[in-house]
Amino acid sequence: MGKSIRLHKEFGVNPTIPTCFVCGKEKNEIALLGAAYKERAPMHMCLDQIPCDKCKEHMKQGIILISVKDGEKGDDPYRTGGWVVMREEAILKVINDPTLLEKRMMFVPDEAWKMLGLPEVTR
Repeated sequence: MGKSIRLHKEFGVNPTIPTCFVCGKEKNEIALLGAAYKERAPMHMCLDQIPCDKCKEHMKQGIILISVKDGEKGDDPYRTGGWVVMREEAILKVINDPTLLEKRMMFVPDEAWKMLGLPEVTR
């Protein structure tokens, strides 16, 4: 039997579409937040750091690199749009950090992104 949900007094089940922490795309799910979310839930929302199925497949192929704004800190820095998958062997030649093999993703500041010669983002 599923868990019960405490309804939000104004927004009822208060639904949102979860997005992938890695790529930012929809996860093809609906989350019913109810009163657990104090405000009206936005249409799209990242609820956890579990990658979507497509990102999981990319992570099997290599390490996902995501470009972020220079100087950003923390677990979810401002992303500038660059996104590539590099094979483990190539990553370990450039970055000597074996923990990447466990995490399967890494934020790369724009300056380092350019130094590595990764594709520029065109907007």
